[in-house]
Amino acid sequence: MHKLVDERLLDKESFTQDDDQAVQKFVTCKSFIINGNSQTVVQHRTDMDKTLGEGKYAISKITVPGGPAGQLMSGSRLENGVMISSKVKESEHFKAILQFIDWLYYSDEGQEFAKWGVEGVTYTKEGGVRKLMDDINYNGLNPKGTKDLRIEHGFSGGVFAYGGTTELLQSMFSEEEQQFQKSISETKTVVKPEPPIPYSVEERERVTLLSTPLKDYTDQNTLKFILGDRDLAEYDKFVQELDSQGVGQYLEIANKTYKKYKEQP
Repeated sequence: MHKLVDERLLDKESFTQDDDQAVQKFVTCKSFIINGNSQTVVQHRTDMDKTLGEGKYAISKITVPGGPAGQLMSGSRLENGVMISSKVKESEHFKAILQFIDWLYYSDEGQEFAKWGVEGVTYTKEGGVRKLMDDINYNGLNPKGTKDLRIEHGFSGGVFAYGGTTELLQSMFSEEEQQFQKSISETKTVVKPEPPIPYSVEERERVTLLSTPLKDYTDQNTLKFILGDRDLAEYDKFVQELDSQGVGQYLEIANKTYKKYKEQP
């Protein structure tokens, strides 16, 4: 990253600007790359049609380039979950609420409902293939539609429309997005998630007291190295500074806890 900044390929403001500033630079061709997803690509194209003119530009998603270790992609155990208020247990509808949540998130019918809506109202289904109604659009899937499936009808929101089979997930992907997903699966190797370190309450308090200032100091100096505000020749000195701030104690607690966890039957 320091080299990219030094060679003026990476905007120094990338680390401090807000999203709106970054997007404005991209859609006016003041930058050539930005992170995002299938939804932001659609929005960028809408904006660039206005700022640059339809047909006068081309953008697409690319797979993240591989590095010295190969074409790797990080994995994770958990992305999000459902939290239920403790007040629910006092409700006369407690059982019904749990049944509804179970249906909405874990049944095929509930997952399809949350994503596509009501058959015959928001979409049709023939031969297992779903299609939005002519007047409904979702993320550029039916660009002629004047009503947004999320805004006008409340379906396919990220909070509720989550999970399900691969077929259901990809049923709302454009052809372009399906090709992108295919390239990911064909080129990338998923790296196993970092091993869990189940701290006790006391250990977590100690680790938090150590890790919070260590992380802040690391972030601050990493940015300085990238921007050239601190010479890369001082990296060894930086490591020593972390040692003096307790990184050794942090690692000792983490490794000890992890080893104890691994030794459990």
